[in-house]
Amino acid sequence: MRYGLCMAGNGDETGAGGMDAGWLDHVRERLAAKVEQAVQALCDTGVPNGVAEAEKLARAAGVIARAAKAVDALKSRPERKTEEDEMGGEHFDPEEDERLRGELQAHHERLDRLLEEKRAEAAERARAKAGSATMPDRETPD
Repeated sequence: MRYGLCMAGNGDETGAGGMDAGWLDHVRERLAAKVEQAVQALCDTGVPNGVAEAEKLARAAGVIARAAKAVDALKSRPERKTEEDEMGGEHFDPEEDERLRGELQAHHERLDRLLEEKRAEAAERARAKAGSATMPDRETPD
């Protein structure tokens, strides 16, 4: 097995579909039930008496939250059916694409205008600074 194949969620073992998806869904359901029991136990605890108990409660809440996130990551993804799905999977509305393209173009043009203005201002400041540096100081008559 190639290094990192399963670590990044790229293998079938991680719930990408196929034969193992049913088994993995079963495991996820069982783990989700245990996480729910842990949440209930945490919620049933009383108000902490002191900083030490509050810290212990907060630490337990963090552990449960991380466990819930890990269990949620086990959800199986649907199998890809077509070559187009494997290339991206989502179908977009052409009108929406055109609208977004227009907004992006308008934003790009606005940024170009701002950049040109800033460059012109910087050049003007540089010219003014260079002009004041070359002019000798005039002495005022006494």
